[in-house]
Amino acid sequence: AVEDDASGTGPTPPGPHLPGGGDVAGATARHRLPHGHRLVVVLAAGVAPGVGDDVAVDALLQDLHGRAARVAAEGSATGHARHAAAHRALYDRTELTLHEPAGEHGPDDAHETDRTGPSTAVSAALAFHFGRYVLVSGYHPDANPLSLQGLWNDELPAPWSSNYTLNINTEMNYSPAETANLAECHEPLLRWLTRAAQGPAREAARHLYGADGWVLHHNSDAWGHAATVGAGDGDVSWAWWPLGGVWLARHLWDHHEFSGDVAHLRDAWPVLASCARFVADWVVADPARGPGATRTVPSTSPENRYVAPDGAPAAATTSSTMDVALVRDLVLRVRQAADALGSAPDWLPALESAVAALPDPRVGPRGELLEWAEDLAEAEPEHRHTSHLVGVYPLGQIGPGTHPGLAAAARRTLELRGPESTGWALAWRLALWARLRDAEQAHETLGRCLRPALAADGEGGPAHRGGLYPNLFSAHPPFQIDGNLGLVAGIVEMLVQSHEGRIDLLPALPSAWPAGSVRGLRARHDVVVDVEWARGAPTRVRLVSARPRRTDLRWGDRTVTIDLAGTTPVVLGPDLEPRTAPEH
Repeated sequence: AVEDDASGTGPTPPGPHLPGGGDVAGATARHRLPHGHRLVVVLAAGVAPGVGDDVAVDALLQDLHGRAARVAAEGSATGHARHAAAHRALYDRTELTLHEPAGEHGPDDAHETDRTGPSTAVSAALAFHFGRYVLVSGYHPDANPLSLQGLWNDELPAPWSSNYTLNINTEMNYSPAETANLAECHEPLLRWLTRAAQGPAREAARHLYGADGWVLHHNSDAWGHAATVGAGDGDVSWAWWPLGGVWLARHLWDHHEFSGDVAHLRDAWPVLASCARFVADWVVADPARGPGATRTVPSTSPENRYVAPDGAPAAATTSSTMDVALVRDLVLRVRQAADALGSAPDWLPALESAVAALPDPRVGPRGELLEWAEDLAEAEPEHRHTSHLVGVYPLGQIGPGTHPGLAAAARRTLELRGPESTGWALAWRLALWARLRDAEQAHETLGRCLRPALAADGEGGPAHRGGLYPNLFSAHPPFQIDGNLGLVAGIVEMLVQSHEGRIDLLPALPSAWPAGSVRGLRARHDVVVDVEWARGAPTRVRLVSARPRRTDLRWGDRTVTIDLAGTTPVVLGPDLEPRTAPEH
């Protein structure tokens, strides 16, 4: 590398010689490699935690030079072996095999046909494993969170500036981290969130709203940008949404709930509690609904708009269904965290009362779940976002077994939204159908996720139509890896769910997958689940947990209670009957 002398540094000399023989002869701007040798280029990259922090930048540069020198000294073969072992330790935890019914095609055949019908079993398994590969490849203990293109951006400037879109896309990037047994891959997001909440997001809450706690809006970046976006003239539907941090706080809770690690919860508590303090200032009285009623105001449903009385599209209102769902979920998790840690703050009961007085979800005249607190005409009835269904997935507030009326309204909402959308939006619909226990609709939606995004002549399909490019990237278009990662999360939801206080096996198994097996999925409270099935019914189930615990296990109408003795697996056969012979 060559830098201008005005910057304070001169030409960078050649780095250490790599093992294998040969010298590197250097000039200012080029190196000559003797015949018969190979050149290995070692690149170390990172992002300093603060903007304009020269000390942090100097420390980062020193660290990166040290890393590059260590890799160069050990040689490329050793470095590659170490990398492969680290990758395999994560990737090999999980395996999915789906047996095809007669007449189905393999992944190549499926990818050559522009169809919207059911996906093939092999294609689904391939996409499941590719999505896990994407998440593992984007992970490093010191990495930043994944952006919309992850590691694979090839453009300058990058699409959406390689920012983090917090109204669904960043959350979807990490939606399979816990359930697909890749919890370590969650940590860059949680570490970034903690840093942002303690710095820029706290400043934004104070300066923009005079509020306590911290706030993140629609977009952020590697340094924790927390203000609104759009340079002052962006449409309110996307430029302003102050609950991005509230949604991300749920990831802190999930990381604890899946692991059962109280130490992690103790570390996360300041961020969770401070987020709740912002909500306490954001939820205000709603005198129009009566004494004691509350609302969130202003409020939007991300990127969607309604038709105002004058006929123009508008976005701002009060108490959107998504806002209320997220706020209620946060306060519930803060209460659960406080109880687990044995110390509840004195301000929490008042906040719980205020949040309880927010408007409940409403069902509209067409049987749908309303997106806003009032029955407002949608400016775009088939909008890609399904923000008002966040209570179904991922929050788990609404389900067929807990709130059947609202679950039916959520189903109607999906029907009215229509079957088509962009890649990540289809992945969200996949998970929603799985949570609603509609296996065939989930499978049909999965087929749309897996179809070719390009026609046979190489041209793109209809605008904003999801599918996969030939290299398996999910189409927005352009490609976005949230579609790949959300697809993994949706397939897991078809096979194992654990959000209702028990483990549900094959809750949305379609008829197209009559037989198969999955190994290494992770349920809440650190239970690893293996399932084999035939004719749509479990034939072998294996559960193991690092900690002793009791859990309920359900398939269909049958529920059994299992005592796990910590690292000792429990194996069940057909009808969830215990196997007499121990397995390990």
